[in-house]
Amino acid sequence: MRASQSRRIRIGLVFDRSLDYCRGVLRGIKRFAAARPRWTFAVIAPEAQELENLARLRPAGLIAHVFSNHLAAVLKGWRKPIINVSGVLPRLRIPTVRPDDAAIGRVVAHHFLERGFQHFAFVGNPTFAYSVKQEAAFCQAVKSAGYDAARCYDRSERSFHPHGRLWAFDAHVRSWLQSLPTPIGIFASNDLWGVQLTEACHEVALRVPEDVAVVGVDNDSLMCELSRPSLSSVAIPSEQVGYEAAASLDRLLAGTRAPKALRLLPPLGIVTRQSSDILAVTDQDVASAIRFVRERAHTAISVNDVLREVPVGRRSLERRFHRVLQRGVSQEIRRVHLERAKSLLATTRLPIAVVAEQAGFTENKHLSVVFRKEFGLSPTAYRRQVQGAA
Repeated sequence: MRASQSRRIRIGLVFDRSLDYCRGVLRGIKRFAAARPRWTFAVIAPEAQELENLARLRPAGLIAHVFSNHLAAVLKGWRKPIINVSGVLPRLRIPTVRPDDAAIGRVVAHHFLERGFQHFAFVGNPTFAYSVKQEAAFCQAVKSAGYDAARCYDRSERSFHPHGRLWAFDAHVRSWLQSLPTPIGIFASNDLWGVQLTEACHEVALRVPEDVAVVGVDNDSLMCELSRPSLSSVAIPSEQVGYEAAASLDRLLAGTRAPKALRLLPPLGIVTRQSSDILAVTDQDVASAIRFVRERAHTAISVNDVLREVPVGRRSLERRFHRVLQRGVSQEIRRVHLERAKSLLATTRLPIAVVAEQAGFTENKHLSVVFRKEFGLSPTAYRRQVQGAA
C-alpha cells in the first residue's frame, strides 16, 4: 500500500469555486483525470491562508485561475509546472489555455448585426486582458459593417475580483446609458456586468430589449436568469478548457517543454434569452417577414410561406433583406431554425430527434448535417459542451 501511495501524483487546483467558469473548468479536469488514476487533487482557494498550504501539500503540478500578479508570483515561486486558465493578466509568462476572447467579440457583434442594429456599445475594463481583446474584436467587426461603438469602462482601479464590482447605480453609468441612441446593442464582457446593465436600464426607464439589448459572457445560468429580463450570453467551452489544461499539465509532468503560444478555444455561440430577443429593423415589410419566420421557428417553412404572409414580390423582398441584414430570406429561415435548435440543446434534455422536430427540421439527420456544417460539431457535442457533464 505504501508503494502504491508513493506513486500518487498530487495536482494542485487553485480556483475560486464561486465562478461558474471555474466550476466548468474543474469538471473538465475531472474528465481528463478519469484516465489518470494516479492523480489526486488538492483544491486550494486563491487566498493567502490557503496558499500557505502549498508547502504542506507539495503538489507535483498546478492548474490555476491566475487573476492577480501576487497570485502569479506565489505560484511561480513554487517552481512546479503550472497551467493558467484565466485571461485577466496581460503578458503573463505562464502556459495558458482559455476561451478565444477575440472570437467572443466577433460572435456578439454578428449577433447584433443579424438583428438589424445600427448602434452598438461595449462595457468592460480597460486593464483586464480578456476585456481588451473582446472589445477590440467587437469594435472591429462593427466597424467592418460600417458602424461605430460607444464604450463605458469600470472605473475601479482595484485588481480583478471574482465577484466583480457593483456599479449599476453609479451616476456615470446612468448618464452614459441616457446619452446613447436607441435601439442599441450593448456587449458586456461578463454576465455579472450584463445583469448590472439591465438593472441600470431599469433605473433610467430604458426598456430591455426594446431600447437596449444586452449580451453577456459565460452563460452562467443563475446570473442569466436573475437578470430582468433573462440575459443572453456567450456560451464558452469551460469544460473543454479544463480538459485541455489538464492534458497540457500532463505533458509538462512527462517532461515536454511548455508551449510558448496560448491555447485558445472558440466560443460555443450565444444562448439567446429575452435581453437580446428583439429586431431593430425599420423596413416594415422586412420586419414583418422576420417576425413571421421567428414565430414559426418550431415548424418547417419555406420562402413561399413567407411571401404568402408579406405582400411583396420575391425579388423585391430578397433585395431588401440583403440591404438590411446582408442575407437572403432562406438564409434567415435556416438561421432562425438553428438558433431554436441551439436554444433547446442548451436549456433542455430533450432527445435530439425531438429537438429537430421542434426546431423546424424534417428529421434528426437533417439537423445533424446542417448543424455540423454551420458550427463544426454535432448537436450532441454542442449540448455536452454547453451544459457540461450534468
